[in-house]
Amino acid sequence: MELFVELTRWAEYAGTQLAAAAIDEKAAEAVLEHCKALAAVRAKHEKSVTAQKAAAASDEDVIEADEQHREAYAVRKLTEAIYNGADRKAAVVSRELTRRIGRGDRESRANRWAA
Repeated sequence: MELFVELTRWAEYAGTQLAAAAIDEKAAEAVLEHCKALAAVRAKHEKSVTAQKAAAASDEDVIEADEQHREAYAVRKLTEAIYNGADRKAAVVSRELTRRIGRGDRESRANRWAA
């Protein structure tokens, strides 16, 4: 039972970290979109939309914001993997506890009638 409680607490902790990582990823995405918009405004002197987008994509602020967004995405994905693993392990222990606890009644009945 102690193992189940410990695994459940780790799954809860990993879930909290996953939520924080998702919030960080959304914030990094918003910063990236803001930087792209500012870079697009600065590149409005370009003749075509393609040239404007290329100029905006090569802006240093956009490149840095994109790197931070990718890092936040990676952290979220790794945290999600940790959470899913802890949650699955807690489910396995829960099933085993249920199986063992449920077996006790059958065994005690069988022992009553044994010689």
